Amino acid sequence: MVVLGRGLHLRIVTLSSLLMAITNPVWAGVGITLQVGDQLQRPIIAEHVNSMEFGSRKLEGTTTGAISKSRLEQAVATNEGPGNSTRPRVFRVGPGRHFKTPSQVAKVAKHGAIVEIDAGIYRGDVAVWRKDDLTLRGVGGRAHLVADGAHANGKAIWVIRGRNTLVENIEFSGAAVPHRNGAGIRLDKGGLTIRGCYFHDNENGLLAAADPSSDIVIENSEFARNGYGDGQTHNIYVNNVRSFTLRNSYVHHAKVGHNVKSRAQRNYILYNRLSDEADGTSSYIVDVPNGGITFMVGNIIQQSRNSPNRTLVSFGNIKRDPHPASVLYVANNTFVNLKSTKGAFVWNRRNLPAYLANNLFVGNGVLLKGDGRLFMNLHTDKPGFRDSENFDYHLTKESPAIDAGGRPDETASELLIPTREYVHPANARERLISGPIDLGAFEYRSP
Repeated sequence: MVVLGRGLHLRIVTLSSLLMAITNPVWAGVGITLQVGDQLQRPIIAEHVNSMEFGSRKLEGTTTGAISKSRLEQAVATNEGPGNSTRPRVFRVGPGRHFKTPSQVAKVAKHGAIVEIDAGIYRGDVAVWRKDDLTLRGVGGRAHLVADGAHANGKAIWVIRGRNTLVENIEFSGAAVPHRNGAGIRLDKGGLTIRGCYFHDNENGLLAAADPSSDIVIENSEFARNGYGDGQTHNIYVNNVRSFTLRNSYVHHAKVGHNVKSRAQRNYILYNRLSDEADGTSSYIVDVPNGGITFMVGNIIQQSRNSPNRTLVSFGNIKRDPHPASVLYVANNTFVNLKSTKGAFVWNRRNLPAYLANNLFVGNGVLLKGDGRLFMNLHTDKPGFRDSENFDYHLTKESPAIDAGGRPDETASELLIPTREYVHPANARERLISGPIDLGAFEYRSP
């Protein structure tokens, strides 16, 4: 709606209609108020249609007296105006919009902006995001960023340097750089939440630099086939940050590197499917080299016969001193090792405190190599899975894991009782416990 002076009103349906209205000489010199969405802007003043005030921005016309469509589109797209000073600005990106690519918005976005990217493929578009409290999301489906040989600062498709960034519903693929560690996202500093995203076929999926004040959360996301193939690049690689949380996600088929590698001071790895299935070549499924306070609860942790490593989970594999506060809690996980050679399901490399409770172990290997306490675990070749050949590790009514668990006797016992269970792909649901808890990642449910 455009409200005109002299008590006149004019309904505006499209941007072209607005342009026709305000560039009509009959309105010259008349005060106009523009309503964008449900937000009323301060008056636009059309003076012989060669200048306008749009909020705090004054748009000057050309020598012919017309204000260009692209400049008005930009004003509307960036949602300018003091009337929005307390509301996040929304930038909309897509082929039919003023901002065609995310990188165009990265150059102009301010702190707290929301960037909504239309579903579709964006080839060779890379960006550095420097502002704090950004929300970057795909809308109408996933926005797919394909590197196509491009990279930001020799690092990634997206380099993030602002604090408290949310990335949601976006796909990253094909990142490659001269140093052979190109990432879908490279987090240089600041907190980051990744939700509902898909990282695949990059040299690294996520690569996060050390920042002791940073908290990283990944949820409901998939990481697949990331890695250069040299064992130094991974699906997820988090350096020394304050905390790292991975939940409800599907991480699989890292190329020779690890599926999950974290040097964080605190790690929460909850209700995920971390696997290589039949043909994967990842090294460790989970590597926590610096120790730290680490909870692994409710995960499917599966190693293929092709893995170059005989250990599924490694803890404390560092030559320097580990984090001062270091303890490993492993509870209600389902471990499956398809390798024929004997190894270790969990290797406590520095003999740090470790506690394994209510886990279900299937295949070759010792349950725990190194120091630690074992409580109510089961190692069996007949687990009673629903469909082992297709990696469905839900329990059937014949499973010996049913009602075979107990309440952990550690001080952290409340955190060791799972409240959720993984749902494929990259989701989770409430875990319904009736009576003694079942071993492993799933509670038996009758058909």
